Amino acid sequence: MRLRRAVAIPAAFVVVAASANADEAGRPALATALHHKIAQCWAVPSDLPAHVKAVRVKFALTQAGELDGSPAIEGPVGGDPATKAFAASAIRAVVRCAPFTGLAQLAPYKAWKSVAVTFKRPEE
Repeated sequence: MRLRRAVAIPAAFVVVAASANADEAGRPALATALHHKIAQCWAVPSDLPAHVKAVRVKFALTQAGELDGSPAIEGPVGGDPATKAFAASAIRAVVRCAPFTGLAQLAPYKAWKSVAVTFKRPEE
């Protein structure tokens, strides 16, 4: 499969701060910062079939913005190669982008200690 950079398709995913204690006022700024950072690291598999659904990647961060453990796909991933490639590309994007610095200036640590990112199939 050919790959393309997410920068060309910046609306391809949505970032959600997963912490129940997250400050609602800081959430949009966190989402924007994470979106811009991850978009630079995401190589989206090209020519994805229409049946490929969104995947949600959950990960935890240290106070320094480093990954605390490995990112994981939330929920089951279909067994077909295209869906698996899409999910793997989402995990790789999160790993490539770490550490996530500068988040402490946007919100308290409890707001971004635990993050979930929904990667959506780009619409063409």
